Amino acid sequence: MILVLLRVVLTGVFVLLLHRASEESSANLNNDITNAGWFALAVVAGFAASLTWAPLLGEMVAGPVTGLMKDGAPSEDNSWLISLTRRCEARGWRRLTVVLAFVEGVRRPNLPAAFVIGMNNARPCSWTERVFANAVWTFNHVGNCVRAHDILALRHDRRPAAHPVPEVNLTLLAHLRVPPPEPEIVTLPPAPPPPPLKRRNSIRLFPGAGKGGAIGEP
Repeated sequence: MILVLLRVVLTGVFVLLLHRASEESSANLNNDITNAGWFALAVVAGFAASLTWAPLLGEMVAGPVTGLMKDGAPSEDNSWLISLTRRCEARGWRRLTVVLAFVEGVRRPNLPAAFVIGMNNARPCSWTERVFANAVWTFNHVGNCVRAHDILALRHDRRPAAHPVPEVNLTLLAHLRVPPPEPEIVTLPPAPPPPPLKRRNSIRLFPGAGKGGAIGEP
């Protein structure tokens, strides 16, 4: 709330100073020092306003890329009921964890933390696991969506429809791609023996070379 208020106030001050500087520069053409002072104040106010707008603009630019990996992460929800659910999960009380996750999911269905925790602790092939996996599939976290798809397809024989986020579908296609088989070893036939070397008649040998005598023997 404070950041929004500063954003509005500093932006308004920047616009007013810029308007005043433009009016002074048109009315007082010979007073360069005053005109430069108004423009300097406008630049300082604009720099301060840009600091308040930078987080919002950065989220707008990087959100489509980073949001696919972090949107819908369970760590973003830190309510008291989620904290209690995590404590039960850490102690190994899986049934109580599933019950608390179900209650939190009904209470706040727009947050994914309860559904992810419930999906990870529900009994395999149970009705609650299918409900939690269906809910997790509707969010944008790539890893959770892939796990939810595996649970629905392998344990419940239900393949969900295409996800609204294309990157999730591309990741899922890469995950479901069957690896190619190992290449077969090709047996090569043995190589034929090398042909005998032929002596070139143009090469003249020293006397006694063809007798096989030792080196230095007369």
